[in-house]
Amino acid sequence: MGRKVESNCGDCKAGTKQEHCKNLVNPHELKESYNLSAEGTTPENNHGNPNKESSNEIKVDSANLLALEKRVEALESHHKSCSVDIANVTETSDSPTQSAAPYKSMLNRQVLVCIGAIALLIIFIGILLFSEGIKNNEVPRSNASLVIGKNEWFGEPEQDNLDKLKLPIKRVIIAHVGNKCENRVQCDARVQSVQAFHIHSNGWGDIGYNFLVGGDGLVYEGRGWYKQGAHTFGYNKDSICIAFIGTYNVEVPTANDLKAAQVLIDEGVKLGVLTEDYRVYGARQLSATESPGKALYSIIMKWPHWSRHV
Repeated sequence: MGRKVESNCGDCKAGTKQEHCKNLVNPHELKESYNLSAEGTTPENNHGNPNKESSNEIKVDSANLLALEKRVEALESHHKSCSVDIANVTETSDSPTQSAAPYKSMLNRQVLVCIGAIALLIIFIGILLFSEGIKNNEVPRSNASLVIGKNEWFGEPEQDNLDKLKLPIKRVIIAHVGNKCENRVQCDARVQSVQAFHIHSNGWGDIGYNFLVGGDGLVYEGRGWYKQGAHTFGYNKDSICIAFIGTYNVEVPTANDLKAAQVLIDEGVKLGVLTEDYRVYGARQLSATESPGKALYSIIMKWPHWSRHV
């Protein structure tokens, strides 16, 4: 008379999240079976005619109900334990992903901070080196780019056809002119001023010097290697004149300025414009002038190609 209930429960811990006790009989269904069995044992179901056979049936049904009740309790307990295990498995499987997300975010922040710090350090070092270079009048340039062309310092074109030098040249004259300049902008302006004076006041066809050395350690092109200058009367046809921008009676040019002039002279030798046994003179040795200033003249007197004999 009691309803037979069968249950086949597999291993709840096996399988994936979706396989949650697929083989387990729902405990609620067992409860309904229990209630139906209990209703079958009521006096109304015995048709009001109790006898020995029905009494035995009641005892059997009662036994079945007790057994069924125990099975329901066992299944409910098992069902709860399976749910707890599956929840634990779900949390365990999700935890690496959840914990990895903030770790990756933190790692990305650290990388960005490191990159930013390195970039700032590089910028700081660059600014520091550039500042030191400006302070010491150092401009890193190769020998090939040492000379600033006339078009670069915005010079006027020559007014007429200038005479050419007769190469090779054996004489280099050192002079000084104007006020000192310390950077490219100032030196461009100084050279433009000297050229304007020579052209518009003196009536010359161009700036008088072949080259000028600025206080920024750069050489500014005047008439260049191949045109006669207008700097030292009687010696323009067979000499190259290099004028230091500034007045050097007391003050001396920087080491970079002096080096620029020496590199320029070496370049003239390589080009074949100057002979290898060229001689260096101060402008005061060849004309009545204080140029290139007492302080600068005392320096060039120590150069290996300086000569006291004209």
